[in-house]
Amino acid sequence: MNSKLNGFGLATGAALLLAATMAMALTPAQEGRRVFLRENCYGCHGGRAGGGMGPNLRGEAEDVSEAVHEGEEGGMPAYPKMSSLDIQNLQAYFRSIRTSAEPTFTHWWEAVPTR
Repeated sequence: MNSKLNGFGLATGAALLLAATMAMALTPAQEGRRVFLRENCYGCHGGRAGGGMGPNLRGEAEDVSEAVHEGEEGGMPAYPKMSSLDIQNLQAYFRSIRTSAEPTFTHWWEAVPTR
């Protein structure tokens, strides 16, 4: 009987862990915000991508992969190792700015950013 309970407990625990992990999955815009913060893009493009030393990226709908991978004249450094998924997520973040879906957290290192 005890082994049946242990098996039930393990299965239940595994199911709860899977459900919690799935619930913590971030949207592409949230992942893009995480990349934006992690790579220090805000240092030039501003905390909400509104511009600064670098241009405003709000609503950027064009493919930014070339600019990211190769850099741009005037100071944009190249990020040749950034994945295409990270770039897609960045674009989702740029499109989300000034909408109800805009993520505004500031702690990219948290599994589920809250601030």
